[in-house]
Amino acid sequence: MQPGEPLRDRSMPTLDGGQAPLLGKARVSVVVFFRTGQDHSLQVLRQMAALERELAGQPVRFVGVVSEGEPRGEVRALVTEAGVKMPILVDRGDELYGEWAVALHPVVGIAGADHRLASYQHFLKINMLDAVRARIQHALGTIGDRELDRALHPPAAPPRPPSVAHHRVALGRALLARGRVDQAVDSAHKAVEADPRSAEAQAFLAEALAAAGRCPDALAALARARALDPALRPAPLARCPAPER
Repeated sequence: MQPGEPLRDRSMPTLDGGQAPLLGKARVSVVVFFRTGQDHSLQVLRQMAALERELAGQPVRFVGVVSEGEPRGEVRALVTEAGVKMPILVDRGDELYGEWAVALHPVVGIAGADHRLASYQHFLKINMLDAVRARIQHALGTIGDRELDRALHPPAAPPRPPSVAHHRVALGRALLARGRVDQAVDSAHKAVEADPRSAEAQAFLAEALAAAGRCPDALAALARARALDPALRPAPLARCPAPER
């Protein structure tokens, strides 16, 4: 399905047993394909619930679409948890899925009043809400191509400067390499004071304390570092082997 292609409107069964149009007469129709048992679908539905509230009163209509094979009870639970108010349409025989070439979930299609596909937004881990909002605004004519492109391709955030804790760890390593163990321990303590949640700082404190022969304190610091970051690969404390269990 490509932007500009005509879409066939039709009446479809709803989750609550009624009937509702796919597109209807709205100036912009937002069609959300989702499935149960998937965190991404829940995430996007929550974002669509936010957009429903944000765009209330504007000529925008939201509908959700699920495959006929989805368990109705699980769909209701997902919709309730997400907080969306849109009608949920049931795609009998996955006819709409085939027409729109839906292969992955979730995906959001946006149609204009002419019942042509304006845009097709696949799932994004970040900026999904901003992307769908911008596509709706573009379809409404409230933003132009340049604003749409800026929303879809935001500038990269500038790199975060090294933290005080990181600087203290770097200084401590330099001191430790020169054999100035007591000063390295002091720098490690200052790194931890600057950021007690830094696994890097806790791991270096363990390393410096081990070099000073303070094994119980070193092993305690190493345990804190591993608790903060289970994937951490700290330097081995050769002078302070962990006690056997």
